[in-house]
Amino acid sequence: MSTDSRHSSPAGERFGSSARLLVQALPALNIAEPIAAWLLVWLYRGAATPLWQLLAWAALVSAVACLRALAIRRLRQPEISIARLRGLHRYLMWALAINGALFGAALVWLNPASAILLPDYAATQTLAATLVLGLTVIVIACAAVYPTGALTYTLAALLPLALHLWFASPAFQGAALALGLYLVCTMLAIQRLYQSIGGTLGLALRNRALYRRLAATRAEAQSLGKKLAQEIEERRQARERLQQSREQLESTVRERTRELEQMNAQLIATSQRLQLALEASNICLWDWDLVSGETFNSNFARLLGFDGEPTGNLVDDLRTQVHPDDFLLIRKAMVAHFKGLTNQYQVVYRMRHADGRWHWIEDEGRVVARTPQGRAARMIGTRRDITEDREAREQFRLAATVFENASEGIFIFDPAFRFLTVNDCFTRITGYLDKEVLGHSVMEIGNMPENEKLYHDIHAALQVEGFWEGELMERRKSGERYPEWLQISAVYDESGRLTHYVGMFSDLTARKEAEERVQFLSNFDRLTGFANRNQFRERLQRSLTLARLNRKKVALVFLDLDRFRPINDSLGHEVGDRLLKLAAERLRGCGFKEEQLARVGGDEFTLIIEHYDDPASLEQACAKLINAMRRPFHFDQHELLLGASVGISVFPDTAQDIQTLINQADLAMHQAKRAGGNNFQFYSSDMRVASVEQLALETSLRKAIFKNEFVVHYQPKMDLARNRITSAEALVRWQHPTMGLLPPKDFIPLAEETGLISAIGELVLERSCRQAMQWHERGLGDICISVNLSAHQFRKGNVLEIIDRVLRTTGLPAQLLELELTESLIMEDLDKNIALLRELRARGISLSLDDFGTGYSSLSYLKRFPIDTLKIDRSFITELDQNQDDAAITRAIIDMAHSLNLRVVAEGVETESHLEILRDMGCDSIQGFLVSRPVPAPELLALLETQRQARA
Repeated sequence: MSTDSRHSSPAGERFGSSARLLVQALPALNIAEPIAAWLLVWLYRGAATPLWQLLAWAALVSAVACLRALAIRRLRQPEISIARLRGLHRYLMWALAINGALFGAALVWLNPASAILLPDYAATQTLAATLVLGLTVIVIACAAVYPTGALTYTLAALLPLALHLWFASPAFQGAALALGLYLVCTMLAIQRLYQSIGGTLGLALRNRALYRRLAATRAEAQSLGKKLAQEIEERRQARERLQQSREQLESTVRERTRELEQMNAQLIATSQRLQLALEASNICLWDWDLVSGETFNSNFARLLGFDGEPTGNLVDDLRTQVHPDDFLLIRKAMVAHFKGLTNQYQVVYRMRHADGRWHWIEDEGRVVARTPQGRAARMIGTRRDITEDREAREQFRLAATVFENASEGIFIFDPAFRFLTVNDCFTRITGYLDKEVLGHSVMEIGNMPENEKLYHDIHAALQVEGFWEGELMERRKSGERYPEWLQISAVYDESGRLTHYVGMFSDLTARKEAEERVQFLSNFDRLTGFANRNQFRERLQRSLTLARLNRKKVALVFLDLDRFRPINDSLGHEVGDRLLKLAAERLRGCGFKEEQLARVGGDEFTLIIEHYDDPASLEQACAKLINAMRRPFHFDQHELLLGASVGISVFPDTAQDIQTLINQADLAMHQAKRAGGNNFQFYSSDMRVASVEQLALETSLRKAIFKNEFVVHYQPKMDLARNRITSAEALVRWQHPTMGLLPPKDFIPLAEETGLISAIGELVLERSCRQAMQWHERGLGDICISVNLSAHQFRKGNVLEIIDRVLRTTGLPAQLLELELTESLIMEDLDKNIALLRELRARGISLSLDDFGTGYSSLSYLKRFPIDTLKIDRSFITELDQNQDDAAITRAIIDMAHSLNLRVVAEGVETESHLEILRDMGCDSIQGFLVSRPVPAPELLALLETQRQARA
């Protein structure tokens, strides 16, 4: 591609043409400049200027001219971009300016002001100026197409000399002025030459563009002419081919028409035969065009009893007629066949008949045409109503299923009472396989001589009535005798001839055992084997009747297991049942007869003691029962603690009839439970009054929660090492509207019995935590608050959630909360409760073991309890200064706790003597009346304020 072709725009073409003119003109200047430079060197060789400077100057002029020549050479390359062309052009302009400046500087440098008037230099100076003027003329002629370059060269070459002459001497100011006029004329000449060349260049460019357009138009006209001639020739050839094709098509159509007429006649005959065959076979033919969606049906209307054949889309027709539960089967079978997963489409479904019933249809088909993309385009198939066949098969299958899976043994005899077939249940009952009995007589199989007469009676009844049923004894293959209930019927054909006997029998062994079991369960407890409530009442009634006749006494002992219900709820009924069995075994082991014991409820047992005359022996028996129940129960890694509350009533001392006796024993048992359990109570007349009062108190207790009648008092604990109050125990009180302020012992047992203790405990926890947070915010020190937790709260299983919520609501730091628990609470479900206590300690909450030394747990468990503090029960402190045994036990507890890194708090400290002894023993903290009684929050606040002021 040439430079002209690369510059397609008018500006680009003009610039390219100007560049070519400059390339053609500048070689003359590139030759003239080095010659002029070396002439000037020769002219000034004898001047004051050193020769080496003249040579260096001439070499610099020659080098710039050579570089300019290289640029001109690149401009002559045929392939050059407009950007590259502009860059080389700028380079040429700079080269012109540099050489012009070199010649202008040389004229001043070679003609200093001191030598300008010397006559020896006049000729040399004139010749040098003439050479430079000649160069400017060459530049004007060569670079007139770029007036900027020509003007720059001329000004750089002559303006320094003109200025030098003007300022060197007044004698040469005229020469300087003449030189200035020369510059002005030169600029006018450059301008005129640029306009002339520019006009000529523009005209040339327009002529060139016109020529190119004419050449392009000529070439396009020639191309169109060739294409037109070619198209005319192609149309002529196409016309000839079309004529030949029309003649061939007419011939082919005539031949195909004759063939189609023959085929049509054959198809009509075949269609008639097919239609007759379809009508005779009750089969429907369908043809489905999947592209258009249309469906052709033959004999479909008669198949389902409708008028007119459906012609819509096959899937849409099926959707409206097929049972909703079966349509998905059709879709799956059809999709599988479309994907090529099956050789043919085959499915059985239900369609609604004109009579409104669902008929079973067997549908089969196959894709006979596919699109180029492999999709199904046409499908042909048949439908057949198989309702009658299916119902017949279903009846046969049901009959066979009933025969094989019947819970009774079924057999079929021939008229001679020989076995023809038996079902599986026959084998299960008798032990005989079918191959062992088929063809044999029933007399040969049963082998029961005593039944021979009965078989004759059965045969006679069948001959007369055609049916017999009854109970008889038979023998299994193993020789075991069993009772059975037999039903046998005679079967006759259409002519009334006897053909078979069909019999059915059931094994009565399980039924008779069940009857015996029901008889047992109606009088005895299934779990423990004791007499149940019904049998107990019968035995008690019999004992009371004999006691009246013999004028004797009867004692009724009513025993209820303590803490059984929470264990049953938390560990499950399976564990509860096993626990009841173990409890029953312990009752048996107490030396009582089986006839005396009964289980009358979930965890309630009774003991009937006839000929009662010694209260002391009865008390010993009750104590034996209670001690038996107090021992831990071990099974499946569980160690569970129960207890027993026992109530006693005596006939005829307190009751004259059975129901009153039972009610009194039950009331006495509840009184024992309210007294803390693990004790026995004889019924007395004032118990009923107390029971009524207890009921009223329970009602008031339930209302007290909603009426906010509970208040919290605080009993401080003093740290003996620091001799100041560091914590306080929260103790609940009930502000009864009529009875005044009630202590915990008057309502806590009732609250635990009724399940209200959880709500009360949560209320105390929140109030005490909120109060401790107020003390903390007032700067009274980090007073830790101790709160008692009940076993009922642990059994509910939401202790963690409650404590987290209370701490989050009140804002109390976890390290300022201490929870007090008892040994018996932890031991109820040891592993589960220990895990729960570890989670509490992980939150930073302190744990204290309350009433230590009074529980039932082994000391081996103490090291497993995740606790921080032991509280010595007040029973060891009350006589600490008087009883050496109490002192020894207290010292042992303190030493043991310290060896386990536990703190010790002594409860019930009331005297200075107690305090001094505990100090000597190394006790950590004390709690009791010596420090303070339980007081309301304002009074404890006053104590804490006094303590703070004393420290200050």
